[in-house]
Amino acid sequence: MVNKQIRQFPLLYVHQHSRLIVGWGAYEMAGVECKNNGITNALLITTGLKGTGIIEAVEGVLKAAGISYTIFNKITSNPKDYEVKEAYKVYAQAKCNGIVSVGGGTAHDAGKAVRILATNEGAETNLKNFATFLDKAPTLKVVNIPQVAINTTTGTGASGTSFSIVNDSDWVYKLILIVPGVSPSVGIDDPLLMRLQPNHIVAWSGFDAMCHAVEPFINRLNFPVAHATGLRAIKLISENLREAYANPRNDKAIENMAWAQSIASMSYNMGGSMGMVHGLAHMVSVIKDAHHGLTNAIMCLPVERFNVVACPDRFAEVAQAMGVDTRGLTRVQAADRALEELERLRNDVGITNISLKQFNFTDKDIEHTVKWALNDISYEGNPRDMTGDDIRRIMKSMM
Repeated sequence: MVNKQIRQFPLLYVHQHSRLIVGWGAYEMAGVECKNNGITNALLITTGLKGTGIIEAVEGVLKAAGISYTIFNKITSNPKDYEVKEAYKVYAQAKCNGIVSVGGGTAHDAGKAVRILATNEGAETNLKNFATFLDKAPTLKVVNIPQVAINTTTGTGASGTSFSIVNDSDWVYKLILIVPGVSPSVGIDDPLLMRLQPNHIVAWSGFDAMCHAVEPFINRLNFPVAHATGLRAIKLISENLREAYANPRNDKAIENMAWAQSIASMSYNMGGSMGMVHGLAHMVSVIKDAHHGLTNAIMCLPVERFNVVACPDRFAEVAQAMGVDTRGLTRVQAADRALEELERLRNDVGITNISLKQFNFTDKDIEHTVKWALNDISYEGNPRDMTGDDIRRIMKSMM
């Protein structure tokens, strides 16, 4: 039967973003925020952050506020399902009533997942049942366990978003868990902590934020909120990522990146969706356990060169936001300049090895990517239709 619907997406939903506190020394609000949200005994989840003094500083804040806590630091980059379940067991054994996550997206997503487990059947919960795909969006119990998310990186935005991304070790797939109430109670974005990042993490997380800004801006949902937030984030990142990468203690650059990553995350979290940069990067990341921001940086240009034909006007605006004078250029020429600027920025922050050979990526890995990526929720917003053969061509071009 012919579908007579005129618009591809006749209804767009604007979702809430977590309340945020942004500024120098904002981490000192963690104790107050725990009290405000009813946390008296927290599971403090972190990936370690050894040698930075960050965890010790947060401990001091919690102690001063009278908040009990138990530290769990066995979460690794790209949080794994079994790590999350181990964290839940510690949460339950310590009789915690909330989460304090400290770090980047790994820590925050793990904290969200622990709260999903605690809301359902605990360690017996099968997270696969809660994964969201294009053809499957489950209805779940509302998560009402509080979380204070203290962000230490300039990329993920996970301190304010309503997604938990967890590696499934059986499917070898990133489960995208979109559960009501899973957004942190409050996100704390403190440039004082962010300037302790190593240079390469600034680069990887910063380009992650760029993808968070660009993909919702160009995609087919045509989401007006993302048009506003995306352009501002693109401008901030293009003007500050180089300086922040070269010298993370540059207070102006790192503060602007703190804002940029928060604004960029609003672009997709509030309803703008992503695209197949994320769809393919998710697979490289989960198959080879590579840093999420790095894989986004690697997949960005090949995928956007594929996409540009579907939305040259949007890419022309990206070029303008990145400081390109597009006067006298056609929209296609201006779109080409956007791709050139993105590539230059990526190279300038040291991400020059974009071959999948560095991960020993194989034809079998490509087929696994094809199997899963086209049902990734990220595909919904991609501006251009993509087939399995398109994915194979893109991936093989990078071998």
